[in-house]
Amino acid sequence: MLPFTIYRSLFILLVLTVFSACISDDDPSEGASLGVGDALPVFQVTMNDGTMVRTTDLLGGVSVVVLFSVDCSDCRQELPEIQRLWDLRLGVPIVLIARENTEEQIQAHWQQAQLTMSYSPQADRKVYSLFAASRVPRIYISDAQGVIRYSHTDEAMPTAEQLADEIRTLLKKNQS
Repeated sequence: MLPFTIYRSLFILLVLTVFSACISDDDPSEGASLGVGDALPVFQVTMNDGTMVRTTDLLGGVSVVVLFSVDCSDCRQELPEIQRLWDLRLGVPIVLIARENTEEQIQAHWQQAQLTMSYSPQADRKVYSLFAASRVPRIYISDAQGVIRYSHTDEAMPTAEQLADEIRTLLKKNQS
């Protein structure tokens, strides 16, 4: 039988491995993350259904950008909430962009979790790095001018209802 200290060391190693999935080898010195008051970066992605989404497509109305990785436990917990938001059909674009996940990786998780949302597979961090230097999931809700009005990271992830309330607040402001 192994001594307790070895079990403890193995447990700590396992915990660090699991939690590092969301943070990975991010270097906070790579650059700042976008937050409330910042403009959406200029980007374009191809979604899994073949449509192209550009920053300019998101201007003129409220939009949601979700950055995720299927390798991240926090993302796997939040994606069903994003699916619930998607299913509410609030009339705003919800753009899911992967960080270092291929089509095959995402598709496998989507099938297992019974998700139906469109997504953009990204095998690298090129698009992700326009938004953040580290951490997923990230949710950005922007106004008609492309200014981020709500920002969420893995620290306290919102429910679908909370996200819907934030979207409705911005939609009301757009009508005024």
